[in-house]
Amino acid sequence: MRDVSILNGVWIYRSFLNSADMVGDFRKLAVWEAELSFGLADDGRLYGFLGERPEEAIGNEPYLTIDGRVQEGDPSRVSWRAKGKPGSTFEGWIYDYVGYLSPEWADATRPRAVISGTVTRTVAHGNNAPAGAVFSFYAVKKDFREPRLSHPLAKPVIDLMASAEHRYHHALWHASRDEWAFLSAKKRAALQALGWQPGPLGAERASLGVGRVTNGSGEDFLYMHRRMVHHVRGLDPSVRSWPSVPSPKFPVSFAAGTKASTSGNVDGNAFADPWIVPGDPDQTNWLVEVRKTSTLYSKFAAWEALYTDPRYLASISLAELGSRIEFTIHNWMHMRWASLPRDPNPDPDRHGLPIPEGRQALDFDPKWLSPEYDFLGETFSSHVNPIFWRLHGWVDDRIEDWSRAQEVARPGAITRKTLGGVQWFEADKQWVLVEEPWEGLKDVHGAGHGGHGASGHGDLLLDIPTMQQALTVIFDAEPGANALAVNSKVKANWFKRLED
Repeated sequence: MRDVSILNGVWIYRSFLNSADMVGDFRKLAVWEAELSFGLADDGRLYGFLGERPEEAIGNEPYLTIDGRVQEGDPSRVSWRAKGKPGSTFEGWIYDYVGYLSPEWADATRPRAVISGTVTRTVAHGNNAPAGAVFSFYAVKKDFREPRLSHPLAKPVIDLMASAEHRYHHALWHASRDEWAFLSAKKRAALQALGWQPGPLGAERASLGVGRVTNGSGEDFLYMHRRMVHHVRGLDPSVRSWPSVPSPKFPVSFAAGTKASTSGNVDGNAFADPWIVPGDPDQTNWLVEVRKTSTLYSKFAAWEALYTDPRYLASISLAELGSRIEFTIHNWMHMRWASLPRDPNPDPDRHGLPIPEGRQALDFDPKWLSPEYDFLGETFSSHVNPIFWRLHGWVDDRIEDWSRAQEVARPGAITRKTLGGVQWFEADKQWVLVEEPWEGLKDVHGAGHGGHGASGHGDLLLDIPTMQQALTVIFDAEPGANALAVNSKVKANWFKRLED
């Protein structure tokens, strides 16, 4: 059974005459082709528009407004009334619709959601439009307009972030911190031998497990991403933070100047439908829950209020702030805006096929380096997505909120310094715990990989074979271990770490 949340978004609508005769030419049956857009409230109410969209709206286009409901079932029933826009050529039009969401085929490789049903003209209009006429219709769900299409990053940013060096660094940095507490002694030693333990040798800072709030790993999280944000803004000054976690906007607009190319993602902050993760009902349910409007207010708004409250910020260390943000609102924002991952295979027969479980952690196929692979639910790819930079800009702004709150509570106690080209803080072992946050394997010989101007990681050694080897240490099975159990852990990966 399809989840009814798939109704959110933009559909292509087509209606037809109900002729019982053979016509030979299907065009003789066509009545209307238009854009159908839906918003779905948590209580099952439907609202939206039905109308023809010009390449650029001038603001006086006629359309029908929609008000209806969804009844979940197998199949789910969708009904709505469409009324003409007052003051337009559609004024006085009233049509009533009843349709059903089409069933899903388990073996379909490129499925599309479809609504099919009938529509009746409830009120007569014009000379040749009597009341009571009944037509058939169907609507096909359009592809979600990804942020990279609506509001793309500048090419230098995309080229850099989609590179193998940056993908493997970001994936390994997170994996080392997130998995360290759960690795065997043998795996820890192997990771240490490669120099990719999370933090100083023998004083590692795991981001999960006992002591994560007080061990300084939260400072690592905030500092590493601050440097990333700083470097990307240098390449693309248009990259800006979310002032606050954005509420969903309706997917289309007929306002003057609105272009057809923005339909489905007007402001670039729209999010895609949830999807089914095979064999993982908990993850599947979370993907639905995290997108609900009720979750926006019960979770996101509450977290945002907490992490911007000067009284709270003055009471905690920078490390605690980073750790709590990372595994609450940060992870949930990633998955609220994540789209179904798709295969970037250059083979046309494979390109774009859904891969609901995502890339496997040890799949090093070069196809994943395509800029098109910008899945927000995986650290190998999330930073290629424009949403990543708005989200992490929001996170970075919380550092300054914390700094201001500390200064009001204890003037002069926190002092600043420049570290790695960004503004940071001197460690005092109470409010700032770490002298130098951990970003990865340092380039002790100074060979570098192009310095800050080229990579943004001028003092790090971004050797791809070494990083692949370190990821293999983390995610490959122990000798003699149950490979299936290990693979299940890989599939769970970082974004399933929920709040305390």
